[in-house]
Amino acid sequence: MNIQMIRSCMHNFEEVIFLGKEVDAAGTLVLAAAAAREEKRVQIYLFGVGEDARLFQERLAKMEKKRRRGTLTKREELLSELEENGTCLLNLIRGVRVAGKDYEFRSGSGSGLEEYNLEGRLLLYQFLCRNVSFGFLEEQDFSMMQYAVLELEGEYEKLPFSREDLDTLELLPQSRHCHIPVKQKIKVPIGEQTGRMRKFFCGALQQEIPYCINCISLVDTFSSYEEKYRKGKEEGHFSQEDYEMFCSYLREICPPGMQNLMVEYECEEASLEFYAKEQLKEKVKVNTGAAVSFFLAGRTEKKEGMHGMRMKSCFIQYPMQPDIQEVELELLRAFVQEKADG
Repeated sequence: MNIQMIRSCMHNFEEVIFLGKEVDAAGTLVLAAAAAREEKRVQIYLFGVGEDARLFQERLAKMEKKRRRGTLTKREELLSELEENGTCLLNLIRGVRVAGKDYEFRSGSGSGLEEYNLEGRLLLYQFLCRNVSFGFLEEQDFSMMQYAVLELEGEYEKLPFSREDLDTLELLPQSRHCHIPVKQKIKVPIGEQTGRMRKFFCGALQQEIPYCINCISLVDTFSSYEEKYRKGKEEGHFSQEDYEMFCSYLREICPPGMQNLMVEYECEEASLEFYAKEQLKEKVKVNTGAAVSFFLAGRTEKKEGMHGMRMKSCFIQYPMQPDIQEVELELLRAFVQEKADG
């Protein structure tokens, strides 16, 4: 590091209004530190609580040790993936409202304030030198903070609002998408279901999500896809090597004589991820060769379910005996989309 590097990371404000204003963004408290103009760009500077990168790396290392010891289950691996979903300021806010006028953002940058983040820490120091109050962040460790520099759409010869205007500052939240753990265990018969409505709670959006399982069916995946790949090879779309690779993968998820499950369900707000109980108990293998995987999706011909909601399907890539009458599933995760206003 040298002085030139430090200078290159410092912001040169041609006009600036220092705020230190605590603002709510869809239930998340954010600190609006300043609004400034650099050349013809107007930017809003925000700070908030982030994730401790050191703890995140420790979690990854712990999971990797379990994987190499052969004790990591599929369920643990899938749930650990959700721990990466912190509240990122860049994904949380789409614009600001000042004195009744909306300003959308066209770009943004930012990250956590770890020790190696020279730009973020210098920006923080610039505001501290101007006596900006950081409110709820005053006693927060830097490793648990994040910042965002968000640029307004358009070009400006001067700041488009005054200090008094910024007293009315509101943050316009993005429509959010949340990948969340659900962990509901379900025991159901194969075939058409009773139509019982179920629900789970999404803490990130503070709402209950209703859903209904319409049908659990068995699918002979190997036979249907093997025929498809064989035709592709005969028509010159696949080489013999590709065909053998496809079939090898198919035998893993559905050996000849076995079948897979397809869950047809209706749910407006979320896409649901069901897994078989035995599947989640399996130990995760350490892959020492080339990774081979294909996404096989189930489809439902029905557009609307028995409760009038949109029909969706979840294909479970785990082999089952074709004469199975009842199955134990777990709705482990869900991808929830916030409803648009209006």
